[in-house]
Amino acid sequence: MIRLGLVAAGRITEPAAVNPARLIDGVEITVIGARDIHRAEEAAGRWSIPQAVGSWEEVWSHPEVDAVYIATPAGYHLTCALAALEAGRHVLCEKPLATNAGEARRMVDAAVGAGRVLMEAFHWRYHPMVDQMRAIVDSGRLGDIVHADAHFDLPEGRIARTDIRWDPMIGGGSLMDLGCYPVQWLRWLFGDAPTVVHARATTPVAGIDARMEANLAWPTGATARLSSSMIEPNGRTEISLNVVGSQATMRAHNPLAPQFGAHIEITGPDGSEHIEVENSATYTHQMAAFVTAVETGHAPITSGADSIDTMETIDAIYLAAGMEPRTSPM
Repeated sequence: MIRLGLVAAGRITEPAAVNPARLIDGVEITVIGARDIHRAEEAAGRWSIPQAVGSWEEVWSHPEVDAVYIATPAGYHLTCALAALEAGRHVLCEKPLATNAGEARRMVDAAVGAGRVLMEAFHWRYHPMVDQMRAIVDSGRLGDIVHADAHFDLPEGRIARTDIRWDPMIGGGSLMDLGCYPVQWLRWLFGDAPTVVHARATTPVAGIDARMEANLAWPTGATARLSSSMIEPNGRTEISLNVVGSQATMRAHNPLAPQFGAHIEITGPDGSEHIEVENSATYTHQMAAFVTAVETGHAPITSGADSIDTMETIDAIYLAAGMEPRTSPM
């Protein structure tokens, strides 16, 4: 039985860790820690967690913890993950793994040195929908893949201006929080790291990309466009991956979280086909993969070089947009 400690009691903690742990054999949550002991105690009571502690450090140093789930803002991932790995704990860390590629390398190297699992919580990668999309692409039904569009755009007001995602000091910005998914979707599709041809940021708050657009290219000649936004007008929401082939097009509606409704649509010369997608929770599949990785020692697919490559692309987009990559607070 893997004893899991929760680092931070944020809004993502319940769907991403608490609920899946109740459904997956081989893992139990033993401790939750927050910088405010009252917040930790309230969450422990609400989620029926045996122990609450008043700091993050007390989670990974706790004798009844084998692994930790880090749900802090991205700006704190580096220090928390390094300390947890040094303490001999396995780590499931929220995405994006770090604030920049250099920090991601430090974290990956630390995990290798400690002989522990460091898994990035890109939950979508573990859902059966991904296998469906890959089977369609690999079948040749679409022909040669020539272009893709990937979007994670949310309407103005969905993310309040008081939210941490508007704080540049702890890893805020639409590309970091939302756009990391389109980056991953495109990297999953094309395999290799892209060249950033052009990027443009909209920054109504200093240092924060409320919207980011980027054009990418690969040595094969394939191209892509991605966007992430926290300020779309008129209630507009778009979460999709559109893959354009020489023979047909595949549109994946909501590859982020199929549990909230998703489907795949293939359109070609002979018309369109609607393909249903399993509505199981991505987070449940992710937790199962983490438990397997800890038990077997086999690296999960969202770890190591994959995490570094994602951050390298994010860094390159920021630089192309005239912004500096994010850094962790000192």
